[in-house]
Parts: sequence; structure tokens; C-alpha cells
Amino acid sequence: MRPFPPFASVLKSRDVEDVVNLWLHRPLAYVFARLVYPTPLTPNQVTLLAMLVGIASGVAWAIGTPEMMVAGGILLWSSAILDGVDGILARAKQMYTDLGRALDGAADSVVVFASVAGGFYHLWRDHPDTLSYTMVLLCIVSAVLHTHLYDFYKESYMHSLNPEFDGRFQTEGDLAQRLQELKGEAGHWTAKVATDMTRGLVRNQTALVRVLDPDGSRAGLQFTGGEQTAAIYRKHNRRVVKAWSYISLAPHAYCFSICGMVDRLDIYVWIRVVPMNVMFLVIQLWQRRASTATRHELTAAGLAPTPL
Repeated sequence: MRPFPPFASVLKSRDVEDVVNLWLHRPLAYVFARLVYPTPLTPNQVTLLAMLVGIASGVAWAIGTPEMMVAGGILLWSSAILDGVDGILARAKQMYTDLGRALDGAADSVVVFASVAGGFYHLWRDHPDTLSYTMVLLCIVSAVLHTHLYDFYKESYMHSLNPEFDGRFQTEGDLAQRLQELKGEAGHWTAKVATDMTRGLVRNQTALVRVLDPDGSRAGLQFTGGEQTAAIYRKHNRRVVKAWSYISLAPHAYCFSICGMVDRLDIYVWIRVVPMNVMFLVIQLWQRRASTATRHELTAAGLAPTPL
């Protein structure tokens, strides 16, 4: 078995980190990954474990007793830590699969839905009024929108910085074809569900970016990898992708967990709907400028993407 990578190499493998993730989540994830490295546990099994723990947080909040509210917060934070373990373990064991990517995206969506559904059921039960109902709906839409777009731009950025990137992103058509293949095989049902959920995620992301940031769209395009492309993407996108991370799944887990443990999920709702949406508008405008600058410099360098 390969030696477990030192912590420094794990940090170097990530170009976009937020402060809490860098100094708290990733060290804890690294310790857990190192402990399970000699065992048969696979990265995909860790992803499923993170998803189950996230679902359990929603169930705890739906029950809603003071003890369950604290337990729900601890479980959601634990799920966020486990969400970083699968990637570390995959790099350590050199176990990269299409199923792993599908599971990772699907698990994030399931955890967001489960935690939000349980937490907001508890909130609505305590405050069954029109304002609370409206704010909850706005919060759900905002959380999904923010996490979907962060995932899209993070994937674009990380792939573009990879020297082995072949220039082609996974499309909805690729996932639909893979789903048909899985249906004809005796594969595990989790692979089919994860692939179908990821297909929906890619479809939604593609539609959103076409409207909000046409120059950032990657639908139907073949890109050119390499050091020059990586340098251009890093120059224009590093700071804005880091900004996206502040309204993504990780801050959702931190803030939602803390507010849940003190039974003040209403505070989280206002944070997501007001300041985080203001941040979203600023970041989206910033991203449009970054995408346009990236596309222009790629074109000038003879590296413009071409139709597939």
C-alpha cells in the first residue's frame, strides 16, 4: 500500500480553501483518513457515511427536543468533516472513479435537503406564520442556488489547473449514457441513483450559467489544458472562486449547525436570505467579469474553447 501523504501535500492539492475548512475541517478530516487508511474502507463508503450522518442531522432536528437540536448540530458538522475525508482517502489510495464523483455530488445535495427539511420543519412548527413560511422558501432557493453555482465554478477552476486535464467536462449526455449502461448491468442501485442525481445537478448548473454568465458556460465545448491555460484561469478566477466558497455548502454546515444547537434556526434563515444574497449578487457580477476576461485571454493566446 502507498504511504499516506503528509498533511502539507494535501493542502497543496487544494487551491481554494476557506479559513474554517483550512484550519479545522481539513486537519480533522486528515486525522480520520489516516486512521482508516489501513482498513478496507473505500472513499465511496466514506461518502455514503457522510450522507447518512447528514440525513441523521435532519431527523434529529425534525424531532426537535433540546437534546436532539444539539445532536443535530453535531451530526451536521460531523458530516461536513467526513465530506472532506473521501477526497483525501481517494488521493492516498489512488482510488478515483466516475461513481465517486457522482456520489460526492449526490451526497452533498442529499445532505443539504435533509438538514434543511428537518430544520425548517422544526422552525415552521414553532413559527407557523406567513413571514416564516416565505423566508424559509427564500432560504431554500438561495441555499440551492449558491451551492450549485459554487460547485460549478470550483469544478471548472480545479479541472483547468490540473496539468492532466483533457479539456472535456462531464456533460448531461455523458451521464445519461452512463445511466443507461448501469440499467443494463447488475450494478449496485447506489450507482444508478447517484448518477441520475448528478445528471440533474449538471442540467441545472448548465441552465443557470447560460443565463447568469454566458462566457463561463462550458456546455458543448472542448477546452485546451496545459500550463498556460492553468495560469490564465488562476490569474482571473482564484479570488472569485474563493469568494464563492463563503456562501457554499461548508458555511451552510457551520452556520446551520451552530444556530440549530442553540435552537435559533431563524437566525440562519435571515443570514442566508439577506447578507448571503447580497454577497451572491456581488460575487456573480465579479464572476461575469472574470469569465469574460478569461475567455478573451484564452482567445488571444490561441487557446479558446472549440465546439465539441
